[in-house]
Amino acid sequence: MEIRIATPEDSDQIAEMAIAFRNHLERDMPTDDQFKSGISRLLSSDDAKFYIAIEDEQPIGYVLQRSRFSMWASGIDSTIEDLFVFPIARKRGVGKKLIQFALQKIKESNCKSVCLDTNENNVASTKIYEQLGFNSVSKRWKGRQRFYRLNF
Repeated sequence: MEIRIATPEDSDQIAEMAIAFRNHLERDMPTDDQFKSGISRLLSSDDAKFYIAIEDEQPIGYVLQRSRFSMWASGIDSTIEDLFVFPIARKRGVGKKLIQFALQKIKESNCKSVCLDTNENNVASTKIYEQLGFNSVSKRWKGRQRFYRLNF
């Protein structure tokens, strides 16, 4: 298995995986075209990186990492926005290796912190994140963080 930074040439493969992720979540939005457009936009952005796992020349998973300047950190903070592994490749450490690869790239960029969110029912991902040292306690704010969302 190879893990590498995605390029614009990987757009269709990433879209295929994102669509499979959406379908796994039993959702119908974003549409296929919205994913394709959004992925192309992200691949040309300076604040987003896709990392993809390839096996036998086929994509088997990806991570989307976003970065932004934080005035509170006086530096760059990153967010792991997505982790997806095709069902056929699960339970083989692919997800963990993808996150480890992303964390290494984030560290190399002198980022101050990295965060992510996941659903409490996503036991497999939660296990990976906790094994890698993620938790809900913020050293910066000296307490547990909560993730809130307001949809429009």
